Amino acid sequence: MSDRDRFERRDGGPRRDDSSRRTNTSRRDGEPRRAGGARRDGRPNSSAPRAGRPQRPSRGTGSAGRPDEPLLPDDVAASDLDTEVRRDLLTLDKTNAENVARHLVMVTRLLEDDPATALEHARAARRRAGRVGLVRETLGIAAYSAGEWQEAVSELRAARRITGNPGLLPLIADAERGLGRPERAIEIARSDDARKLEGDDATEMRIVESGARIDLGEPEKAVVTLQTGDLSPGRSGTPVARLYYAYASALHAAGRVDDAVTWFMNAAAADVEDVTDAELRLVDLTDPEAAETASQAERPEHDSLGDDAADSVVVSDAVPADAIAAESAAPDTLVAAPPAPDAAAPTTLPAEVAEAAEVGTDSGASVVVDRPVETLASRYDALLLDLDGTVFAGHRALPGALDTLENIDTARYFVTNNASRRPADVVTHLTEMGFTATAEQVITSAQSAARLLAEHLDPGSRALVIGTDGLAQEVREVGIAVTRSADDRPAAVIQGHSPETGWAELCEAALAIGNGALWIACNTDATLPSERGKLVGNGSMVAAVANATGKEPLVAGKPAAPLMADAIARSRASRPLVVGDRLDTDIEGAHAVGLDSVLVLTGVSSAMDLLVAPPEQRPTYVIRDLTGLHAGANAVRIGPHDGWDVELDGSAATIRTDGPARPETVVPALAAAVWAAADSGALDDTDITVTSPNPDVVRVLESVGIIPVR
Repeated sequence: MSDRDRFERRDGGPRRDDSSRRTNTSRRDGEPRRAGGARRDGRPNSSAPRAGRPQRPSRGTGSAGRPDEPLLPDDVAASDLDTEVRRDLLTLDKTNAENVARHLVMVTRLLEDDPATALEHARAARRRAGRVGLVRETLGIAAYSAGEWQEAVSELRAARRITGNPGLLPLIADAERGLGRPERAIEIARSDDARKLEGDDATEMRIVESGARIDLGEPEKAVVTLQTGDLSPGRSGTPVARLYYAYASALHAAGRVDDAVTWFMNAAAADVEDVTDAELRLVDLTDPEAAETASQAERPEHDSLGDDAADSVVVSDAVPADAIAAESAAPDTLVAAPPAPDAAAPTTLPAEVAEAAEVGTDSGASVVVDRPVETLASRYDALLLDLDGTVFAGHRALPGALDTLENIDTARYFVTNNASRRPADVVTHLTEMGFTATAEQVITSAQSAARLLAEHLDPGSRALVIGTDGLAQEVREVGIAVTRSADDRPAAVIQGHSPETGWAELCEAALAIGNGALWIACNTDATLPSERGKLVGNGSMVAAVANATGKEPLVAGKPAAPLMADAIARSRASRPLVVGDRLDTDIEGAHAVGLDSVLVLTGVSSAMDLLVAPPEQRPTYVIRDLTGLHAGANAVRIGPHDGWDVELDGSAATIRTDGPARPETVVPALAAAVWAAADSGALDDTDITVTSPNPDVVRVLESVGIIPVR
């Protein structure tokens, strides 16, 4: 039984407190404690029995205890303690074991409402049974709850030496934070033992490390720390709510107030047991006066000119609403960097800012700009780029990709689900097409799958490899032996894309999995983009094996978190942007780790797919091709945009202009309107149609694959 089964952890959010012990007015997320005795993690006080404890204590015959011990009420009996826990006391004589058990019962009764008295009972139990690991663990947790940090560290370390319980590490690390030693907490979080934690214990460790980063004044690193966890929206339960809450707190500390509001909303929705104060935090952040104060204090510098790039542009002489102007007749301007402004217009802008002038203005319109518009690429400190369908198709670079990647300063990393090539081979393929890349910039699903394999198998174990020799080598490099036959009784099967995979290879996989082997898939992409069209991808091969075995694999590649977490770690970025062509892998993978994303309409997913995307597959931005990375970030962000009016009726969407409008904003505006209507039930998106009375708008829509009904 883990410590989580015995006592609820109290480390629900990052803490900022330099004092030697936690006081009654501080919280671990750096926010003031709520009035009325609310807990540090925002949970309501409760005297309900903890998990693993009987729901109703039965009457016992215990004595009042020795003079140096807190009193034991007559209604407290040793039998009230969980049977599994009582087994740990069998080494004691019967009378002593009964008294120790009764003190432990009192700890569970009092820990929430009276942690100081609970601590006294835990100390009494230790005096009677100091060599029992359970007792030392109980005292450590009671000391932690009472804010006695040094005692907590000492007792939890002793308990871990006795029991070997790795689940105590997050509590030890957080107690180190209580002692004002966040560096030590991070050292524990980064230790080999901590890296072996799984499930909720691993999540708790990330929460503590994130809090330590905030203690050190590193909120952006706190955000990245939590992005390596599973941040897929739509889940519920206490561990999920606590993770969402901690992530929201880190975002808020980093000055990303809008993102923090979103994640506090996610936390509140996930918090079915009401263990956090996410709803109260939302009230604070969304209160108009509080929000204005926060925005002035925490708004990033690049937001100082307003929320939309167009706010920095003043254009005179607007034209009628249905006159979109010459730019819309050139559909490529939807996402490409536009030409420089007319020479007659007074401006000091670089070329990329020209796109901010509204389509529909007179050619001689004056432009007054205070400073350059923030481009999509420059808003982030790293780009996590998909390859097939985003950068190239087969052996051909996609339009605009070469020049765009050559001329942006943002760090670039290539994150691919294709497990058929090793990083060096990917670099060779890229350089043959004219790109510049190094092996350090390439993260493959084969690497992540091999790492995942090593986490589940002992060194020297054998795995059946279904895939290329490159995948086999990745497996060898993590200390796992390779076989190609199920007859060798492999402990696991690892499956990645290979053009050579056929019926015989799939049969070997099915046989091994049927014999109990662990199954890991590098990715589940059903198709693979090429110059000729969509080819059969690894996901289709995985589906065949799943159908034959009735089993489902662990997945390393997008949309699962392992590959995205590896990419974040490799980039060391505080705010990376995921760039990809597939909603079901790239974009959903970004959601899984809480990152912003941009859909590029050069690969598998179309603009029509975008309109009907479920919430977990909705990108932050949409661009036609990689040249859109030079566009103003706000212009291609999915949301309402000036100049566009979308009317929805049943499954039909009609888009019109109601003022000067830029063509690159039409798809973001249309997607936002359709999503809002679909989510509210006002639109049937199963057979959606799009139309416009304006032929210029029709041409823009057709250029990105939306064929309006005429």
